[in-house]
Amino acid sequence: MNKFVNILFLFLIVPSLFANSGEVTISGQVQNKSANSISISSLNNRDLMDAELDSEGKFKMKATVEDGYYLLNYGRNTAYVYLYPEDNLFIFFDAKFFENTLNFEGVGSERNNYLARKAEKDSELTKDLEAFYKVDETKYLSNIKNVKNTHLNALSTYDVETFFIDDETKSLEYERLLSIQNYESNYTFYLGDDIEASRGFYKAVEVLNTNNKVDYRKQPYYRYLVNSIWSKRIDDASNVNEMLKVLRRVPSQEVAISLVNGFYSKISSKNERSKDYLELIKKVTSHKPFIEAAEKRYQEVKSSKGLAVGNTSPGFSYESVDGKIVNLSDFKGKYIYIDVWATWCAPCIKQIPYLKELEKRYHNKNIAFVSISVDKAEVKETWKQMIKDRQLGGVQLFSDKSFDSDFLNTYAVNSIPRFIIIDPDGKVLEAEGPRPSYDKTKVLLDELLD
Repeated sequence: MNKFVNILFLFLIVPSLFANSGEVTISGQVQNKSANSISISSLNNRDLMDAELDSEGKFKMKATVEDGYYLLNYGRNTAYVYLYPEDNLFIFFDAKFFENTLNFEGVGSERNNYLARKAEKDSELTKDLEAFYKVDETKYLSNIKNVKNTHLNALSTYDVETFFIDDETKSLEYERLLSIQNYESNYTFYLGDDIEASRGFYKAVEVLNTNNKVDYRKQPYYRYLVNSIWSKRIDDASNVNEMLKVLRRVPSQEVAISLVNGFYSKISSKNERSKDYLELIKKVTSHKPFIEAAEKRYQEVKSSKGLAVGNTSPGFSYESVDGKIVNLSDFKGKYIYIDVWATWCAPCIKQIPYLKELEKRYHNKNIAFVSISVDKAEVKETWKQMIKDRQLGGVQLFSDKSFDSDFLNTYAVNSIPRFIIIDPDGKVLEAEGPRPSYDKTKVLLDELLD
C-alpha cells in the first residue's frame, strides 16, 4: 500500500451517462470510533457526501447521486457500497473490526450487506496464498472462477433488485478479468518469484473493449482493469516520447486523466523510471501545482535512497503491546527480522500466517521477530485488539510517528508491507527483505541460522 497524496489536477465535467439520479440519505453509528468523520466518494475519489460523528458516534448525511458503486470511507478503512436514488440507509460498524461488523439496515440494505459479506469472503478465499497463486495456469483460472461462482451463489440468496443483479454479475466478470490481467504481478507480489504466462493466457483481456464510458464511470473493476491495461502499455514503452505516443492512443479523456494522476505514484524509490514519469507529467499538463508536487516527490525520492547492505542500522525506541519501551540495542547479538505493517493494510494481514510460521520454525534460533505498526495514534487500541484476536507473536511495537518516524524515514519506507533484516552486529543485511510468504525467505534464514 502506497503512502502518497492523491492529487487530482483537474476534474472532467461531462453530461451524465447514467439513467437514474436522486437523493440518498445515509445515517448510522460507529462504535469505538477512531476517526471523527465518514464519507462517500465516487470511483474517481471525488467526495460526494461527508459527516462529522457526534460524541456517541452517530452521523447523518445526504446527497444527490447516480446509481452505481461508490466507496464508503472511514479513517483508513474503505468498503464498496451500491447506491440507488431514494436509498435510506442506516450503517453500523465497530471501528475496531470494520470489515467483520459492517452492517446495513433500511432501503438499499440488502445490496450493501451482500457487498460487505462479499469482501469478507474474498479475504477467506484468497488467504492461503500458495493454494491460490502457486499453481499452474489452469488451476489459477479455476480458482478465480470459483471466486466468481461463490459470489454469484451468495448473490442469489439476497433479496435484491434486478438492476443490481445485472450490475453485480457484470462486476464479478470484470473482477475475474482483472485477476487474469494481474496474474504475473500478483504472483511476484505474494510469492516473490517471477513467472511468464503462456501465449493465449491473456486473450480474454486482450479482446476487452477498453472504451466503455458507462462501465468506466460505474464499475470499479472495469475501471481498474482499463487503467491497468493502459498503464502496462505505457510502462512497456522504451522512452518518454514513446510513452507519450501510447497515452495519446487512449480513447477516453477521462481514462487519460486518471492515468496521468496515477503517474504521480509512479515516482517512487522502487521505480527506476521515476524521472521518465516526471517528464511525462510535464509534457501532458501545464497545471502548476501538480507539476510542483511531482517535482517535489521526485527530489524526495532522489535524496531518500535508504540504507545499503553493511550500513549500521539506525536505532529505534518504541512502546510494546504490554507497555514496555523496546530499543534496537535490546537485540544486540541476534538477527532481527522486522515487519513494518498496519492494521488497515490488507497485504500486511495476508502475511500474518506466514510470519507466524517463521516464528515457529525458528523459535529456538538466534533471531528476533519484531513487528512495527505504523498505525496512527488514534487506532492504538485497534492495534492491541488485533494482536490479541490474531494471537500475534514476536515483539509487537507501535511506531510513535507512524510513517514519519526517524527509523522508517532512514530506511525510506513509503509503502507497506516492508521487511528488514539486521545482523547481530546491528548492520543492515536486507533493507528490503523477502516476505514471509516467499520460499526464498526460509532459504535465506536457514543459511544464516544453521
